[in-house]
Amino acid sequence: MPKNFQILVVDDDDSTRAFLHSVLNAEGYSCQVAADVETAEHVLRNDTVDLALVDLYLGTANGLNVLDLIKVLQPQSSCVIMTAHATVETVARSVAGGAVEYLSKPLMIEELLTLIHKLEAGGKPSGVKTIPEDTPPSSIIGSSPKMLEVYRAIARVAPTNAPVLILGASGTGKELVARAIHQHSPRAAKPFVPVNCGAFTENILESELFGHVKGAFTGAYVSRPGLFEAATGGTLFLDEISETKPTFQVNLLRAVQEQQVRRVGSNKYVQVDARIVAATNRDLTSLLQSGGFREDLYYRLSVVTIHVPALEERSEDILLLVQHFLKISNGRNRRNVQITADALQLLTRMRWPGNVRELENLVERLAIFCVSGEIGVADIERERNTEVRSALQKPPTAADPSTLEEMERQHILRVLEEAKGNKSQAARALGIERKTLYEKARRMGISLRSGKL
Repeated sequence: MPKNFQILVVDDDDSTRAFLHSVLNAEGYSCQVAADVETAEHVLRNDTVDLALVDLYLGTANGLNVLDLIKVLQPQSSCVIMTAHATVETVARSVAGGAVEYLSKPLMIEELLTLIHKLEAGGKPSGVKTIPEDTPPSSIIGSSPKMLEVYRAIARVAPTNAPVLILGASGTGKELVARAIHQHSPRAAKPFVPVNCGAFTENILESELFGHVKGAFTGAYVSRPGLFEAATGGTLFLDEISETKPTFQVNLLRAVQEQQVRRVGSNKYVQVDARIVAATNRDLTSLLQSGGFREDLYYRLSVVTIHVPALEERSEDILLLVQHFLKISNGRNRRNVQITADALQLLTRMRWPGNVRELENLVERLAIFCVSGEIGVADIERERNTEVRSALQKPPTAADPSTLEEMERQHILRVLEEAKGNKSQAARALGIERKTLYEKARRMGISLRSGKL
């Protein structure tokens, strides 16, 4: 028996329209199809539509145009955007425009039907929120299902003031996610202020975040506002929040909770208005259990949690990332280096413990040292063999590490030894930033006193 739920499919691909029409009719729904914006507008003006399934790219047109028509012609209707090429901007604009969901192609029919059943049962679009029209494009690259989940989370949380905790390994792009949240929020015109909590001692971090008054400590010749005040109206990004001490976390909790800060050496509180986004590459659950992180601060920061996947969890994005990094490198160095299909496939099969940052650094090195104008398999193998030759030549001993952290520590020590103490070279070989190398060295008790940058 046909269901009293009218569905419109708008897609310029003939096979997709035919497939969805067949599936939805078989499920008992009344389904109409349109290949372009004009046909979709005709249906919207003449027939009732409960749900529109709209492809984002309709030839030279944009599926968001259909979304705008729905808001005007049938505002009671729900709209789901579909695409094989998701970005932060398209997801954010779809959600801001009133789309109830954003699905990645190829479509998972069970996922689609579950969503339709939910909407059929009474789910309606949430209130429409706007984002700035001049929002700059995000530097986040990827259209895999796991990245789509990140985009969805960004799009949903950005228009709010809720604190966000971003989790993910080093090099996955946590700061890029934080910036995207800020750029797609009503605070976008105000400052985005990042601070690496692991780069400062507790006392210096307190002064950096809360500010200080003149004479508060030796060297405090003038009063200075802190980063909380600098971020007023905007977003304060607390990177590596797990590196703070519990004693400091008490003051941080008050600042986050009450939106008030007291400068070091002062008795007065200053009102601030900063949205808090924090990030860490460590397991906060174990830190909570060991007392290394305050539970009350954790729950205050993690109103919304976004997990940024490791590169190996989204290996299908490697092709896009490589092309993106090559384009940047070519533009910066005024070259036209290309990469072979076989070399691209090899990169998708490799392990990436340093995640996107490691891949970016490798592509940059390959492009710089490429003499033929085309990066091939041999170039990649030669570069990676140089990085790991020492580790492969060392036979296992009875003193081999028994924990992942000790393995990482010994690996860093080997790389530093091979780089003869050159910290910049070691950081590049490890696929991490130099500041991250300093943080890891401090945490693992590794001396970096070589005097070499």
